[in-house]
Amino acid sequence: MRDCKGSQEDIPVSTRKAENRIPLIRIVIAVHLALICPVLRAQTTATMPPKMEKASVTTSIPDLSGLWGPMSITPGPITPQAVRSMPEGEVALTWDPSDPMGMRPEQAPMTPWARERFNSARPPFGIHETFENVNDPVQKYCDPPGVTRIYDYPWQFTFIQTPDNVYILYEFTRTWRTVAMNREHPKDPDSTWLGDSIGRYEGDTLVVDTVGFNDKTWLDHVGHPHSDGLHVIERFRRVNPNVLELALTVDDPKAYTKSMTGKKHFMLSTSPMGETICSASEMESFEKEIMDPTTKPRSK
Repeated sequence: MRDCKGSQEDIPVSTRKAENRIPLIRIVIAVHLALICPVLRAQTTATMPPKMEKASVTTSIPDLSGLWGPMSITPGPITPQAVRSMPEGEVALTWDPSDPMGMRPEQAPMTPWARERFNSARPPFGIHETFENVNDPVQKYCDPPGVTRIYDYPWQFTFIQTPDNVYILYEFTRTWRTVAMNREHPKDPDSTWLGDSIGRYEGDTLVVDTVGFNDKTWLDHVGHPHSDGLHVIERFRRVNPNVLELALTVDDPKAYTKSMTGKKHFMLSTSPMGETICSASEMESFEKEIMDPTTKPRSK
């Protein structure tokens, strides 16, 4: 776009000749430029990318861009020695910091209500893993895995940061969330699979606060339940250009007698996201063709 000050070269020859004869035209052109230039500048500013516009008023918004995938913590079989070698607070199969690998899931600080639900779980992972009569809502029905459990799967996720919302896109099940950056939680939020998420920046960290869940998902792979009173806080921080840290806190007084907080790290990935969709028909086919022949005794 030409500079709004204009010049003699910007004015057609015919106009310049007319100006020599009628000075009033110069006044009209000057007024026209004075009126239209602020509009053009406003339009240019409005069409700037959100990140550029936000940077002009905020000096420190952490850059969380990139595809984040699982970090190998304990390569090889899960053994007590491997568990002890994990970084302090690092989680793998549960968000219980005292039992990250789900070796003693019954020792989580559950209330009687939660323990009853946990005892009925037949998970495909952890110390109590089984392929018989699995009632994992993801495995059985392709239900969404939920906000806390989604990070236990070995698939990628990414952030789209805008001034008003941060979007988190997950490769597994092609699920995405909206984190509102400019409002509070509603006083009586509807119960949903992913809850109501609001966010804020604290230095180099994106803090996501979520309430309003239904009680249909598990917290983790080993079957720890939660109630509709679940309150989750996620703190995302880029430790270095290639590592993202998630510190996640679970607070659910109906299900647990104390809060649980664990950390998980993710590596920057160069692989594109693939199509990773939970299909009920494929799950049913896998159960009939693979699971049933290996778990059920053959009829005589």
